[in-house]
Amino acid sequence: MLLTNPGAPCPRCGAPASGSWQYSRPAPHKDPRIAALLAVIPGCGHFYLGHNLKGVGFLVGISGFQLIDLGFDVTGIGAFVGVPLELGPAGLWIYSIVDAYRTAKTMESGRGR
Repeated sequence: MLLTNPGAPCPRCGAPASGSWQYSRPAPHKDPRIAALLAVIPGCGHFYLGHNLKGVGFLVGISGFQLIDLGFDVTGIGAFVGVPLELGPAGLWIYSIVDAYRTAKTMESGRGR
């Protein structure tokens, strides 16, 4: 039998026609404590875990929130509202640390990536 496309996978089992053996590599172990420690710098814990989009989101969110709060505090809106506007970025920052730890624990147990 002549193969018309030698690079095409087997139509029955899907194995590559090149004869190379392929295997899935186990994901490297990610320590939840290291992820939480790195998350002290916004986004770094998620970058360590390979969740780059989530890391960029936390980095931009916390940094942007801080810049906006700084502008409001300078104009006096923060004093008028009566609530320290730094509570928002601080809460998001703490949440990012907890989320990095929980994501690493989930990855460690094999339930997700």
